[in-house]
Amino acid sequence: MLGGLKEKAGEVAEATTGAVQGRVDTAKGGKKLVDEGGLSARAALLAKAAANDAVVSDKETGKLMSLMSLSAERLETAAKKLREAAGMPDVEGIEGKEKFASLADSFEERATAYTKAVSLLTGEMEGPAFSDLETDALRLVLAQEGYEWAYEKGAAAAGAAAKSVGYTDASAA
Repeated sequence: MLGGLKEKAGEVAEATTGAVQGRVDTAKGGKKLVDEGGLSARAALLAKAAANDAVVSDKETGKLMSLMSLSAERLETAAKKLREAAGMPDVEGIEGKEKFASLADSFEERATAYTKAVSLLTGEMEGPAFSDLETDALRLVLAQEGYEWAYEKGAAAAGAAAKSVGYTDASAA
């Protein structure tokens, strides 16, 4: 019984070690890709990331497309009811009926525009795929850019603070 447990524990440890080593190798490969690929690799990785961000945002507009479709339906229904009511006899106390026909025209025009927009913008976009190596390389690039941005902002803030208290760097003169 103990022999079986030891054997199972050894298998789990071996599998875990293999997975960890694979992950380490991928991370090293990502760093190598960024280091050796230079600006071209950074540009390609950031372009792929931007494309995928755009695809995610585009998917979110699906909610807007549903809302636009619903608005088009409601505008068409309202236009139909406005035209119907415009053709009926006037009723004392109902104001603005003389505008019903022109309102119906504008509602139909808007509904048509929504319907066209939905038909043009419906459909799923596809972004570029990332390998595990590229994903690690992109994480490194984003971390480096975040550090550079934070450093630049920190230096600018420190310079502004020093200037506001009248500090001048004698070595800069």
